Amino acid sequence: MAAIPHRRVSKPASAQVSETTTPYHASPPYHASTAKIRPRDPTALAGLAVWIRQNQPPVEKIKSEQQRIHAKMLSLSRSIDQPNFRRVGRDDLVRLIHLMDEAFFESRVLPVAKAEGLEFKFSSRMTSAAGKLVTHYPKGKKDSPRSFELILSSTLLFQTFEDVDRPVTVTGRKCRDRLEAMQRVAEHEMTHLIEMLIWNTGNCSQPRFQGIANAFFAHTDYQHDLITQRERAAAKFNIRVGDTVYFLNEGKRVIGRVNRITRRATVLVNDPKGEQFSDGGRYTRWYVPLEKLRPVG
Repeated sequence: MAAIPHRRVSKPASAQVSETTTPYHASPPYHASTAKIRPRDPTALAGLAVWIRQNQPPVEKIKSEQQRIHAKMLSLSRSIDQPNFRRVGRDDLVRLIHLMDEAFFESRVLPVAKAEGLEFKFSSRMTSAAGKLVTHYPKGKKDSPRSFELILSSTLLFQTFEDVDRPVTVTGRKCRDRLEAMQRVAEHEMTHLIEMLIWNTGNCSQPRFQGIANAFFAHTDYQHDLITQRERAAAKFNIRVGDTVYFLNEGKRVIGRVNRITRRATVLVNDPKGEQFSDGGRYTRWYVPLEKLRPVG
């Protein structure tokens, strides 16, 4: 389909993500053996690989540490004031990753990653992936300097444990609340970070990744079933892709067809002046919050 003009029907934000940058340092912030490391230091990376192979905690300790981190996040955060929090900041993600590194890896992973460059963020644009670990190669070659971004989807987190009531599983682990889901996603992305650091490649569907995730975080799967907007649209609003719907714009009723559902529904409205699509029709595209849509018929 050709790219066409679009219009938005706005909606006030509810759940909030702040970009606060309050520093958080694990205690201790660095392990003695990695206190002074160079970017992509082969000795540090080889040492981390050996340590990963030789230091796998028992399942009882894993689950105990995960519960302790859950409680610690609630006690330390200025935004996360309850397990199903309504606000979260970048500093919360930084704190969570540091607590995980300290609890499960003796603070060995982050110093190695930070020597190359490591950023943390939430994304509201991620509507299917719960998280991602992005590796940047500024010079375009995999053997050149690199840096990392560890990103979690705020959209998926906030619309889970919200208005669709069903059990939620992340990485094979049942989650009781939004904070537990955030922990499981962060653990998954930290496993990606470890694999990329040491081997400069990775795939969560492969045995090596799954072995690390299981050994250190008791993950039994590499997927999530957080509530997507498509599921929420069907369960709460009875709206699906392909449905004919209407919405109000400046008091006027506008009728169209749902073409896509992400953060908002993409609704195609017949318009003789719109650009032509592959079905022969001409449409204008509107981005409409789900709660403003009503089925036709």
